[in-house]
Amino acid sequence: MPGRRDTDSHLGLVHLSCGSEHAARCALGLGATVTTLHLQFEKEAEAALGLPPGVHSYALLPIGYPMGRFGPVRRVPLPDVVYEDRWGQPYRDL
Repeated sequence: MPGRRDTDSHLGLVHLSCGSEHAARCALGLGATVTTLHLQFEKEAEAALGLPPGVHSYALLPIGYPMGRFGPVRRVPLPDVVYEDRWGQPYRDL
């Protein structure tokens, strides 16, 4: 994204766009993960990507065909993972 590095507002846009392409990618059998690990070496990563001055990356989205067999995602019940105020305290509204 060109311009001033406003991480809070731009990061929300990055995550929205990643979510938008998720359904199409899954339909094609592709997997991906959002990563910001490259930001530890931001200048080197931006040079490797060929980004012009003033253009910054906020996240990378590696996309590919997964190795192995992957099927539908199993979800655990929300009360098993959502707590209120402190770890292990049940959330009242579930």
